[in-house]
Amino acid sequence: MEESYIWTLTNRIVHILFVILFYLTYIINDDFLKLHAMFGYLFALVILFRVIWGFIGPKYSKFKDFDFNRKNLKEYLLNPFSNIKKHIGHNPASSWAIVAMLSFGFITIITGMLAYGVDENKGIFSFLYSQSLRDMEIMEELHSLSANLFLCVVIIHVLGSLIDKYIKKNDGIDSMITGYKKTLDMSFIIDTNIFQKSISIASVFIFLFAIYYLNFIPNNILIK
Repeated sequence: MEESYIWTLTNRIVHILFVILFYLTYIINDDFLKLHAMFGYLFALVILFRVIWGFIGPKYSKFKDFDFNRKNLKEYLLNPFSNIKKHIGHNPASSWAIVAMLSFGFITIITGMLAYGVDENKGIFSFLYSQSLRDMEIMEELHSLSANLFLCVVIIHVLGSLIDKYIKKNDGIDSMITGYKKTLDMSFIIDTNIFQKSISIASVFIFLFAIYYLNFIPNNILIK
């Protein structure tokens, strides 16, 4: 077996930010609403980047490389103790889980922004603020529901990853830390081209600017 470079540094950083920002956003309650909103916006940037990366990133990062075959998913889920097929990129379960997390994440962000405007008269949807809508609390309830559904998918994904590592004896979790997976030969190695590297670098600066903007620009339109 060979050690092949499968996940770029960009993928691994996005994965870590995805986990950290969701955790921080979820545990910070209404007593620290601006902080909750700030982490929420940063989380939205990570989701947006991952969606874009799913179209322009290297091979195993692209959505077209995901395994969405329902037959493969059924076979994968019904045989937890066997390693029927080694997946170089995402296995069927993680393929569906990632799309579900991105979808629920997007819904959570949008409903959160709407709730922030409708209930608190803040953010880009502050023009929707009204006492009648606030009393209904529908946006806040939708936001909570989507966040909890997101959390459920995350828990299932984590459990599936643990099964993949400790029962199926795959190296999916390890590869998200090191970037390397064991393969039959070196033909599976990926690299990023100049365009992908440029997008990654530009995204770092955008993310850092967002942190600065949300923290140090007074009365900014997102959380004022």
